[in-house]
Amino acid sequence: MDTLKSCIQLIRSYTGSDIYIVGGTLRDHLMGRESNDIDLVVEKDAVSIAKRFAQENGGSFILLDKDHGTARVVFKDKQLTVDIMESKGKDIYDDLAKRDFTMNALACKISLNGTFDLDQIIDPFGGIEDIKKKQIRAISNIGFQEDPIRMMRAVRFMAEFDFDLEDHTVCLIKENSDRLQEAAVERIAYELFHLLKCSRTHYYFNIMDKYLNLLNKVFPEIEPMKDVGQCKYHVVDSWTHSLYTLNVVESIIYADGYFENHLKRAYEEHTRQILGGGHTRLQLIKLAALFHDIGKPSARWVDETGRVRFRGHEITGMEIMADISDRLKLSSKEKQFLCKMVKEHMWPLTLYKENDVSGSAVYGLFKNFGEDTLDILLISLADIIATRKLLHPHEEMGMYKVHIEYLANNYLTRFKDIADLSNILNGNDIKSRFSLKDDEQIGALLEAVRKGIFFGKIPPERERALQYIMDEILKQPE
Repeated sequence: MDTLKSCIQLIRSYTGSDIYIVGGTLRDHLMGRESNDIDLVVEKDAVSIAKRFAQENGGSFILLDKDHGTARVVFKDKQLTVDIMESKGKDIYDDLAKRDFTMNALACKISLNGTFDLDQIIDPFGGIEDIKKKQIRAISNIGFQEDPIRMMRAVRFMAEFDFDLEDHTVCLIKENSDRLQEAAVERIAYELFHLLKCSRTHYYFNIMDKYLNLLNKVFPEIEPMKDVGQCKYHVVDSWTHSLYTLNVVESIIYADGYFENHLKRAYEEHTRQILGGGHTRLQLIKLAALFHDIGKPSARWVDETGRVRFRGHEITGMEIMADISDRLKLSSKEKQFLCKMVKEHMWPLTLYKENDVSGSAVYGLFKNFGEDTLDILLISLADIIATRKLLHPHEEMGMYKVHIEYLANNYLTRFKDIADLSNILNGNDIKSRFSLKDDEQIGALLEAVRKGIFFGKIPPERERALQYIMDEILKQPE
């Protein structure tokens, strides 16, 4: 609150026009939530006020919308964002009428000396009462037509605040759902990845799909999934199974006691990593889990016995996942990760079905997935549980869980630290010791050292590794 007051007093000093605190700042205050965002409405000169505020106080100025007079000032050291915008109407009431939801159509006037009273909130549409009711209500019947992304924002607010949608707002979203395709893909991706942050992404995706008719506007590829998938191993369609797989991922990753503590901690640390585009591994794991079977509609065929099969669905799925990644404008690293998860999600199951956890088989898995090993193991576990639980609801899936835990523990204790050998040995070490120049040969020697350490032939020590190369691989005399 002290930061809020000091910022507002400074900005107040830059203009003699009316200034109002609006929107989310007040909403969060009424909900007892800490807010690092301040939204202000001024009558005029919002951009110049924001520039001056940034320059004089060490903030970063960002022009959001020149035509509509909206700018942002960011203070990274204070984790504070201040948005300053010009009024869109003839007065504050007209401005609030143009906002999305009643809980965001709130304002508090700042006096000429920079003081304000948060108990004196302007609330023309009953937003305070809606906050008390924990409901999201659209202000206008045409609000979703004016800005279709508001429909996804509504779901994001549901997830963020644990609110429900008011009935008429649900009807408005369903009526206007086709308009979501008019929204900029960057804004759609922004809202999508916000939903992928929450602990019940599967629940809100289900609402977007079944009750709001929105999800297929983001991912039209899901519609064919609803018509295929039932076979010997699946009693539901491919989409229902995929949504359940996402549910299982979330139930595992957010659970206490599902994995042993050391494995739980490893997954927590691993899934918090930013993989690319500012998105965490967990967000992308969820997306991969949702789409691991997206290739089934195009791969479906019936054999001579009448049995439905989906051989090759991993390959077609990878191609579709690549298209989705491009459409969402994901980074190349994110795209590569998602495609790899979809293409090779069957690998851990194949080892299980073949009863092959030999050293060479396990090493092959780790070598292929590298730092993505824990990710594919989690997706595979969720996939199998989602399949078997519907076939046999009382089955505990203990054996497959043991299989996955065995692989995860082996990766953490035997492979993770040698995936990158640079702390033990690098190409320059080999070049200088053995007078080699061929990069391909040097890469093969490093791989041989990695295998030697993994299989316990040598300790992870530089000199022992060099000696191993000389004695066992190059077979050079002393």
